[in-house]
Amino acid sequence: MENKNPAEIELKIMLNKSNIPFIKNWLNSLERFELIEHKSQLLANCYYDTPEQFFASKQMGLRVRAYNHQFEMTLKTQGEIVGGLHIRPEYNLALSKNDPDFLALVKKFNLPFENAKQIAESLQVMFSTDFIREIWLYKVGESEVEVALDQGLIKNQYGKEVICELEFEIKQGNLSDLLLLVDTMPQIDGMWLSGLSKAQRGYLSGQAVKFEQKIANAMQQENSYQLEQKLADFIRIGGENRAVLARFNQCTHQQFDSWQQAKEFVKSKGYFLANLVALKKRESAS
Repeated sequence: MENKNPAEIELKIMLNKSNIPFIKNWLNSLERFELIEHKSQLLANCYYDTPEQFFASKQMGLRVRAYNHQFEMTLKTQGEIVGGLHIRPEYNLALSKNDPDFLALVKKFNLPFENAKQIAESLQVMFSTDFIREIWLYKVGESEVEVALDQGLIKNQYGKEVICELEFEIKQGNLSDLLLLVDTMPQIDGMWLSGLSKAQRGYLSGQAVKFEQKIANAMQQENSYQLEQKLADFIRIGGENRAVLARFNQCTHQQFDSWQQAKEFVKSKGYFLANLVALKKRESAS
């Protein structure tokens, strides 16, 4: 699978904070691949939506990012998220100030929003994600793969959550090279592939009932790998739910008797490696 703009192809790995020293040591001492660039950024992001949450209902995200006294608006559209691999078309527009200009974005990319003016006039801040991003850009095979370590906070009117995650993004090249780089990473308990983006977490943070309803709707689907990953994400951060545990056991052919057993499993090295194997099989078949 090759990256073709404007689609973004990235692999998202969540981390326990205790694993950060291992990850940074690996990235700073990696000699197998050429290091092209290493830098840090402070990123401040505001996500916007209409009062009816138009973008959330379409599985989209609209944000304005401030960094180094520059501003950029990004629209991430509905794409495919499987086992931590996020493949989503995105559209970016440089701004002169820290305010969204949705109509300019629509015009630049000729986006098919019939009610663009109404959307633009009703936009409001939904949540923020502020974090420090440390970036390593590597030459891997014929590809350039960016590794970003993000540490910070997601905040909305209901609560806040910690950001502690690693993102592998293909800047140019192939997914197979990204996976080759991932293979050299320390693989220990306390890291896991996740289908939840920062935007999704921003909409759900502090709203347990909303998250439970989202999972209940997902469980109306057939037993699929995508459903298994959604259930795993819920087990990691949601409240105990016997129906979710039973369905997760069904999907994974496990026999967990307690929520804590399942929670430890979905953050384990073994489950992480099993998901990487599944991802590689999917890539080789595509």
